[in-house]
This record gives sequence, structure tokens and C-alpha cells, in this order.
Amino acid sequence: MANKHFTHASAHPTATIRLGSFDVPCTVLSSTEAAVHVRVVTAGGIPEHLTFVRDSEVRRARVALRKQGPLGLDLWLDLQVAKDARAA
Repeated sequence: MANKHFTHASAHPTATIRLGSFDVPCTVLSSTEAAVHVRVVTAGGIPEHLTFVRDSEVRRARVALRKQGPLGLDLWLDLQVAKDARAA
């Protein structure tokens, strides 16, 4: 009989949502250059505008859609264009 409390390790890459000085880990379910779909397992309020960090790349993002499911909170984020500081 299978152990129903056993959880499999996720094959999805991980990232972080930065809320001020607090970092919330998340799992990246899908992504493009302009958008990303993540799952957050921890409970708490996620504001509309946030900072998304993946592989040391920091980008501003806006929550386009949020959906609470049995495995956590799914967020669809619209990523803002990364600005090159040297070009300014």
C-alpha cells in the first residue's frame, strides 16, 4: 500500500518573490520572457506589485491573475522589461 503522506521532490525550478525584506520561495511552473506562472506554498498576502528573483536576476512584476488551489497559491506574473543601468 502506498504511503499517501509521501511527497515527491518537485522537478520544477525554484525562484523567490521578494516582499520588502521578506523572501517567499516559489516554484516556477512555466515562464516566458514577459510572463511567469509560479506556485507559492506559504500562506500570506501577496501584493499586486512585487519583485521576482530567479537565478540572481531581479525583475519587477505585477500579478495578472491569482488562483488558490489545493497545492498552493498560483500566480501569473507579468514581468517588466529589465532596464540596463549602463544605458541610462
